[in-house]
Amino acid sequence: MENAAYQKLLTPLHIVIGLVLTFLVYIMMSYLLVPFTFSPDATVAQLQACLTAVPIAAVFWFAYHMFMVVLMDQKKQKKEATK
Repeated sequence: MENAAYQKLLTPLHIVIGLVLTFLVYIMMSYLLVPFTFSPDATVAQLQACLTAVPIAAVFWFAYHMFMVVLMDQKKQKKEATK
């Protein structure tokens, strides 16, 4: 099976940076969402915030990768145009 053209644009460094940034967004959102939960118990409120932060972090992960693919493709096309 042959790789698609966009799969060659991102390096392992881009993937690692995406993982680190996504983890940081997850941690940040799990703390920021605690006041918006419905439970008076702090443990349950933190659990609800952590579970709510999962889809937000997933959307960030996809957005980061879409942005990086487009950016790397634009740089590649610009580099090829200047040759």
